[in-house]
Amino acid sequence: MSWRYRPEIDGLRTVAVYLVLLYHSGADWAAGGFIGVDLFFVLSGFLVLNVMLAEVDAAGHLSLSGFYARRVRRLLPAAVVVVLLTSLLFVLTASLPERLPLVQDAQSALLYVSNWHFIAAANDYFATDTDRSPFLHFWSLSIEEQFYVVFPLLVALLVKLRRHRGRFFFGLLVVLGAASLVAQVVYAQIDVNRAYYGTDTRLYQLFAGAALAVAFRELGRDRGADGPGWWTPARGAAVAGIGVAALMVLASGLVDLSISTRGILAMVASVAAIAGVYAVGSPVGWLLGRPTMAYLGRISYSIYLWHWPVILVLDQVFDTDPWVIALLSAAVGTGLAALSSAVLERPIRQSTRLAPYRWPTVLGGLTVSAVVAFAVVPPVLESDRAPAVAGSAGGSAVPDSASAKLDDPVPDIDFQAVSEDRGPDDQWCTPDAIEDCLLTRGDGMHVVLVGDSQARMLAPAFERLAQEQGFQLYVDIVSSCPWQDGLYNDWASGLNQDQCHEARDDFYRETLPQLEPDLVIATSLARSADRWQEHIVDRDGSTGDLAQLQLEATERTADLVGDTGAPLVIIRSVMGTGGFDSEGPDPLDCLARARTLGDCVVVPPIERPTVDSFYDTVATRRDDVATVDVNPIVCPDAPVCLPVLDDVVVWRNVDHLTGEITIARSKQIWSAIEDTGLVPD
Repeated sequence: MSWRYRPEIDGLRTVAVYLVLLYHSGADWAAGGFIGVDLFFVLSGFLVLNVMLAEVDAAGHLSLSGFYARRVRRLLPAAVVVVLLTSLLFVLTASLPERLPLVQDAQSALLYVSNWHFIAAANDYFATDTDRSPFLHFWSLSIEEQFYVVFPLLVALLVKLRRHRGRFFFGLLVVLGAASLVAQVVYAQIDVNRAYYGTDTRLYQLFAGAALAVAFRELGRDRGADGPGWWTPARGAAVAGIGVAALMVLASGLVDLSISTRGILAMVASVAAIAGVYAVGSPVGWLLGRPTMAYLGRISYSIYLWHWPVILVLDQVFDTDPWVIALLSAAVGTGLAALSSAVLERPIRQSTRLAPYRWPTVLGGLTVSAVVAFAVVPPVLESDRAPAVAGSAGGSAVPDSASAKLDDPVPDIDFQAVSEDRGPDDQWCTPDAIEDCLLTRGDGMHVVLVGDSQARMLAPAFERLAQEQGFQLYVDIVSSCPWQDGLYNDWASGLNQDQCHEARDDFYRETLPQLEPDLVIATSLARSADRWQEHIVDRDGSTGDLAQLQLEATERTADLVGDTGAPLVIIRSVMGTGGFDSEGPDPLDCLARARTLGDCVVVPPIERPTVDSFYDTVATRRDDVATVDVNPIVCPDAPVCLPVLDDVVVWRNVDHLTGEITIARSKQIWSAIEDTGLVPD
């Protein structure tokens, strides 16, 4: 089969991009629309290999400089413009705290490593909600670009060795694809984010498209451009219909499948759809090849670039049904893509002046992308400018008894510094390396702080106390990992769960005794709301009644700590801006938009988390266990809590205090612990 342009393929691109758009719009009836990306991957593998082998057929070799120059001219201009304009748009619509995490998102997009960046972010407990990043969709483009860098080298080598035809090349692609598919299946059981975003776990779809290209070329030599002799229009029409229908079913919410399984089936359906539309006379191919469908497919790259930031902005401006967002984003995104294609992409791609300068084009494009990433994006997104499109400050209703301090203006805040004020990195040790737990060395008593990110946020206070009072401070801190023995959070990332098991499995029985503790302090996020049922598990991964699990684990841990001879002080659940264990307004975003402190006050909830009652129950039964409440210390103006105390920001995000406020209130925290009567002389 000799390669020639087929508008039906562009029609499939149209299907792919609008499936993704519908999914991102939040339409329930497109709950699996993300498989549009899977279709894109298969199409990319099919098209890029056909283009390269067509060049080999015509010229006898593959020009790497020509290939890379075409890729740069095709992809980089639009991507750079979208990143720049999106950054400027979010300066108008987002506050500085919201924009700060976007700097690395934008940089990774311009350097085409977004997928690995978001994999790392998924394993970072303190990362912001990456699913609301306007640059999130660049993850798939990054995988394609990484493929475009390496795959031509393999093709060029095979051409040089004269092994780019026949069964060898087809078999090689099948083997490489199978290896990637195995990686997908394995990682899907360990870390869903790693399986979804990883280059190695998604290459099987690109290789599937490339293998289809080889199969058609080799089997279709006796039929020219129309495919193999046995590939009749009737057979092609049937396969195309099945493939496209399967894609529609997979894109809907009709079938309950895991993300990995849906992607694998989408690959199979995509191969069928592509192969089917190549049969001349296929009704599905005829429909996909209509001028409008083909045109939208030709600008699908730009539609994909624009649709996601457009959706995010529309979601912020309009509180309406997903189908309205879908229609508006389709109209706006398509219009921007058409404009970009006409005035930017097509002129650069078809420029006769640039054509002779292949390597300079590649170098120039990469340089522009890097300069924008490191010299332009940071000052734009980090500009200290209030959003022009003002949103609600997000504060709670203020009771009539509110303090006069609520009228105080919001002080100057270094939002960058506050957003990074997380406390020390997670730190833990094993029985054969107990020094790894040492945070502050001292000559006095041994204090051990155990917990999750709540312990991490309080660690700066205990560091300061250790330095001032001379006690030796050990920590066993793993974000998203409860302090109670035998309790684990299966909502945490795979990496985080592995760290939790490493830090806690043997901690109370083997590690803690070696630390020779004089006082153990424990704290964690409450995790006793209904949404945690079935997600707090025991050491074997089994679930049960959440309240029973937490009570038994608290009692068991108190026994284990008691066996070391040390008293246990449990810090009761620390309130966030939404109360305990619930969503609340982002405190830094609120302060960035507010005029007075009263715009961002937090009202403490009346009810305490259930787990606090378990802490109190265990403390009542034992003389060596006590509980401490730090909420009155960081909220001294109840019944409202000020977001800033003495020019120190109280909350860094919805669930965590700033390290600076814990340091500022460290003496009160220690005094409350001393009042338990359990601190050794």
